[in-house]
Amino acid sequence: MTVPAWRIATPPMIAVTLVLLAVSSRHGPHWDELYFAQLPLRWWYEDQPPLTVWLTWLMRQASEALWVQRLPAIAAAAAGAYVAALFPRALGASAPVQSLAAWAHAFTVYPLIMGHVFTTSILDLLAWQLVILCVLRANLAGQGSWLGWAGLIAGLACWNKLLIVALVIALATSLLLTAPRLLRTRGALVGTVAFVVIAAPQVAAQVVHGLPMTEVSAGLVDQQGTLVRLVLVPAIALFAGPPLLMVWYTGLVDPWRAGDRAGRFLLPTFLLVVAFNLASPSQPYYAMGTLLPALALGWVSPTLTARWSLATLRRLALANGVVSLMVCLPVLPADGPWGWAQAQLNPTIRDQIGWPGYARQVTDQVRPGEAIVTDLYALAGAIHRYGPPEARDAVFSGQNALWAEGPPSQEKVLLVGREAVGQAGSFERCEPARALQPAAVAHAQLKDVPMVHCVGPTPDWATAWPSLRRLSG
Repeated sequence: MTVPAWRIATPPMIAVTLVLLAVSSRHGPHWDELYFAQLPLRWWYEDQPPLTVWLTWLMRQASEALWVQRLPAIAAAAAGAYVAALFPRALGASAPVQSLAAWAHAFTVYPLIMGHVFTTSILDLLAWQLVILCVLRANLAGQGSWLGWAGLIAGLACWNKLLIVALVIALATSLLLTAPRLLRTRGALVGTVAFVVIAAPQVAAQVVHGLPMTEVSAGLVDQQGTLVRLVLVPAIALFAGPPLLMVWYTGLVDPWRAGDRAGRFLLPTFLLVVAFNLASPSQPYYAMGTLLPALALGWVSPTLTARWSLATLRRLALANGVVSLMVCLPVLPADGPWGWAQAQLNPTIRDQIGWPGYARQVTDQVRPGEAIVTDLYALAGAIHRYGPPEARDAVFSGQNALWAEGPPSQEKVLLVGREAVGQAGSFERCEPARALQPAAVAHAQLKDVPMVHCVGPTPDWATAWPSLRRLSG
């Protein structure tokens, strides 16, 4: 009797849910979580599609508690473990192997990092897994009905993050190389139409508004593009878990060595996404949505199973899980040497530390009748979350979608941040305030942050406010 997939995947799903819930309130909200919590409900934003913002708003209607805000990320991480079990299941692997794939996915580096904070990346990862699973099933069945589901999921995912367009292009190219017959099926046509129709509003909005997301991406490339290119390959290995390198490597390569046509599409897809990441190096994690399916498939690789027993593979997954927990999650205090070391390995930890103190430093300097204008959306979010009520109603930012919420009605402002202070010439007069003092572990943009008091935008806010606009990551 075949064991149902849900029964196999339930233990790791419960385990990762409990672990993520246990640490969900440690440290503080992430840089992007602070931003999303400020945004009003809209169907389109300059720097991203709206789904994560909508879910953030929905969680906030229930509670402002951080663990509640992160429930969608936790649910997506648990669902990812279930989907990971479906890859070896599709190839006819035994229940123990399916279970191993689910456990390994649940407690490897990248899913844990993204499952701890609710940003666009965790929903994007789940969508990539599902799309690739559908393509695998289409290959196994030898007919294209599953491609219709792939197109539907990819179209819906465009309402969360447009990065999946790169996956769709890579998959289409890979199928053209490995299984061109599938692209001529009715399912491929249905999937293409579904993808285009559902994704069109978000893509069209970007085009109509001059592709502002490309400007955001270009800002990230300017800040860290060279570094991302240099560390891309080791970062991929780290995100997938160094002990599991042989597993995902065989998951990519074995279909070519063993003559398995069903899984051949994954290697060129992975390589194409890596090439895209090198060409657009704004973040180092783009390829993880293709590598984690390779990890799930690797557990049934003939090369791997001939070399190691199931018990050995379980020990590998366990070792990787223990290391991943220590690196990815705030299981130890943020202060002290460990907090600094962990933040170097996992910047998302760094981006959760110190926000109440930053908010207090800014609001302590606000004079009566002053609004706050900062060029950092996260700092505006920290003030909105932790500041006194009068400050929460008078904080603005020129960064990304928050710019549309301005300008302030006040003539007096406290400008916060290098870009904002650089526009002091747009005011009648300004005088310096104390600079922001960074926490012991701080994001580079929170170091040496100047502040100035200014009066009288010249000639008025309608003229001065556009100069404070900033599109960047």
